[in-house]
Amino acid sequence: MARLSNAGQRARSYLRVASLAVIALTVLVTLSSVRHLAGAIAVRHSLANSGDYEVQGHKLLSQTTDVVQKGQHHWLSDGSVRKPVDSVRVSLTSSSTAQNQGAGANARVAQNASTTQQQLAEVGKCQIMPHTDYWGEPVKWGPNNKLPSAESCCAACREHQLSTPDDMECNVWVYCGDEKKCGVDYMDCWLKHLAHPDGVAPKTGEDIPWTAGILPAAQQDTTDTAAAQEDGGDRRYHVVITAQGAATHWQARIHYYWYKKVKAQCEGAGKCDMGGFTRLLHSGAPDDLMDEIPTFVATPLPDEGHKGYVVLNRPSAFVQWLQGATITEKYVFMSEPDHIWLKPMPNFMVGQRPAAFPFFYIEPSKAEFLPITQKFTGPLTRKQAEQIAPIGNAPTLLSLKQLQKMAPTWMNTSMDIFNDSEAHTAWGWVLEMYGFAISCFKEGVGPIDLHLKMMAQPPWDELLDPYYILHYTYGNDYTLEGVFTPGKYGAWRFDKRSYADKPPPRKLGAPPPGMKNELVRHLINALNEATDHIPGWDEYSATGKATQLWDGNL
Repeated sequence: MARLSNAGQRARSYLRVASLAVIALTVLVTLSSVRHLAGAIAVRHSLANSGDYEVQGHKLLSQTTDVVQKGQHHWLSDGSVRKPVDSVRVSLTSSSTAQNQGAGANARVAQNASTTQQQLAEVGKCQIMPHTDYWGEPVKWGPNNKLPSAESCCAACREHQLSTPDDMECNVWVYCGDEKKCGVDYMDCWLKHLAHPDGVAPKTGEDIPWTAGILPAAQQDTTDTAAAQEDGGDRRYHVVITAQGAATHWQARIHYYWYKKVKAQCEGAGKCDMGGFTRLLHSGAPDDLMDEIPTFVATPLPDEGHKGYVVLNRPSAFVQWLQGATITEKYVFMSEPDHIWLKPMPNFMVGQRPAAFPFFYIEPSKAEFLPITQKFTGPLTRKQAEQIAPIGNAPTLLSLKQLQKMAPTWMNTSMDIFNDSEAHTAWGWVLEMYGFAISCFKEGVGPIDLHLKMMAQPPWDELLDPYYILHYTYGNDYTLEGVFTPGKYGAWRFDKRSYADKPPPRKLGAPPPGMKNELVRHLINALNEATDHIPGWDEYSATGKATQLWDGNL
């Protein structure tokens, strides 16, 4: 009995050790996801605290280190998926085993791979992008999908099997193949899905240990595209910005100055697609800029119609403008007051496909949003909902006929979304953008080509090239040494919200010498140049009243 008791005690002791090992392994495997989740939460709070926006009703996703550069979130969509055909996985045991035998396990995985890297690259036609990390909805989690190479990860994405026809297919993969830099993420192969891979900017840089790829999408129909771009016809677009209130008053003056300057450069270089300009003022009354900026005055909705959400006046103003203005151009470029032109922009439209900048937070096909989207579209599958472009009205380039067709629907749909408590809560301040995107879909305006290079958004974007427009919607905060401090007021900062009531002064202080963001530095230079050129800015900055007007001469 004593021997049995001792044996039982030893068995229980071994069981406790094994249990602890399993717990340790669980913690180890989970650490990667938790670490990325913490990063996403930190980024979310930094953006929300800066007063830019707050996203509601989502679960933050793992694999989020890439959000720091672009301000983009990851979201989690749980669901069982089948194991990819011919994929290779590590058989994990305990954390101690993994630590002591990790090198051997990795070697065995490589030896057991059924297809060589070269074969995978040739057969799968993998487009491998080193030092690149894409966000996306996970269809297979990396810690549970250890593979020997980026090529095998690409193959696993291509061969991913769907449980049902409407499951998310894999069209994006990321792989961590640098053992030293990846740590616990080493050999993780994340299989992901993006509704619009061409509308997402990945995080890139030598410090990124991840390798990524996007599976090639079906080729777009280019039947009339060459003719549309090379027939020598008039492809000029009319530029329209919308405005109401003190902040957009001074922003419109800055915008118009840079529009005029860049258009002059464009026309001086030869064929130019930039056409006329309209400030669409939806305050209901003329203001003191009528003789400086070409302006159409639209009647706003009654206060009870928008209840303080004045953005609802925008689609209504466009309907009025289309009905009451004479527009000679065949195309319309919808822009905003807080856009600064960087260089002449060609007409990006191909055939009848509009061109627009994609916004990552417009997600009508997401699982939690699809039932809301269907309130305004009728029944849709997820794949059908993914045909709704992730855009707002600006910046967007479309034909005048397309805008005339969809504008009334945009106005009515935006009102319907605003008055629907569930949609209003879920989509918040961007509900009118959802109204625009959904209305394009409902009226058959599209497909819509997405152009990331159309617009830069500092401080998340840093380089001037290849962008055409600078959007200064985010706060820019830096230490005096030039270190970026997202979500925290910097010793040097510029935020348009600091000038919500009155215009900024002339000669804004330059960013610190050590600040390396080209776009932020250009923004300050552009503001200073415009305010120096527009007469009477000192008085205007002090009073908010434009008593001296710019005559448009450069």
